[in-house]
Amino acid sequence: MKKTIILLLILVLLTIPILAFAEEAPDEPVGNVAEQEPAQSYSVGNDPATAEALSDLYDVIDSLRQELAERDHTDPPTERPTQPETTADRSAPRLMVTDYSLDTGFLSPGAQGKLTVVLTNTNQKRAVSNLKLTLTDDSGELTQEGMNTRYVGGLGAGKSYILEVVLSARHSAAVGRHSLTLTAEYEDGEFQSYSSSDTLYVDVRQAAELSFSGAELPAKIVEGDTVTVTLTLMNTGKAQLSNCRADFDIKGLIGGGTAFGGELAPGESKNVSANLRAESEQLGETKGRITVTYEDEYGKTYTKTADVSTVIEKKVEIAAAPVEEQKKTLPWWLYGSAGLLLGGGAAVGVTYGVFATKQRKQDELRL
Repeated sequence: MKKTIILLLILVLLTIPILAFAEEAPDEPVGNVAEQEPAQSYSVGNDPATAEALSDLYDVIDSLRQELAERDHTDPPTERPTQPETTADRSAPRLMVTDYSLDTGFLSPGAQGKLTVVLTNTNQKRAVSNLKLTLTDDSGELTQEGMNTRYVGGLGAGKSYILEVVLSARHSAAVGRHSLTLTAEYEDGEFQSYSSSDTLYVDVRQAAELSFSGAELPAKIVEGDTVTVTLTLMNTGKAQLSNCRADFDIKGLIGGGTAFGGELAPGESKNVSANLRAESEQLGETKGRITVTYEDEYGKTYTKTADVSTVIEKKVEIAAAPVEEQKKTLPWWLYGSAGLLLGGGAAVGVTYGVFATKQRKQDELRL
């Protein structure tokens, strides 16, 4: 409106000089002045129609000026900012489990572990509020500390909430995969109710347990000698064990390597042995480690170790005396023994001769 008034005002201002000029300018004669009649003096100002038009024009100008003056004393109208045309997001907010893990990897009957669940609001524009989270086990063999429900005030658009629950497996829990259901009930900004559910899986396995004995070395080993180390492996758990073996890594003792035990059923025991020879390059105290490795039914590997030590002594060589020296240095008692033997033999011979003579004389008298 203001622009229109300004344009009209400019048009009127341009029109006034033209009309004024037409009012002041006399009519010029046409043709020969001498032949023409005396010209009559006409002007725009003398024309009643023109005068009336000018009067109306002046009235319009005054009216416009008055309106502009009044508008200058009032505040200009507030213009509404132009809003970009957008389409409201009416999609429903959705919560879903984006990740979860069990710190122990699995549960054994009678054992417990911490379950961590990441729950994410996948809607990037709408937040949710009044969350009620419920975690249940379909079999009833897995229990959790405290209540199985959790309340959360709100969750922003695109944000995540971390739920932590301590799970326990009953002693009678069946071995295998158990399914847990996490149900979420929530509202959007318009108090519209929604619900969603996700399934989580937790494995229940028998614990793989193995014990061993005999991991020790003699206190001393002479260089070059060989010692045998025998370990007794025993499956003390309820799961089948496989790839049982013992590795010997002892500085200065060679030839041990790996002793294989194979499979062990629950309650079964087995001996594995290794022959270790002491090297001459490593004298004095030496230390090492014996490592026992085994696997459970799912291929998971377990290890146990035992530290061992011993002392490797240098071998002492005893040199043999020369033969000539042995002859020269025969002990005195050897000569005495030889004399006694010879004297005793002679006495026995004399005694036997006397006895034989007497016996022969007696026989002759009887005859």
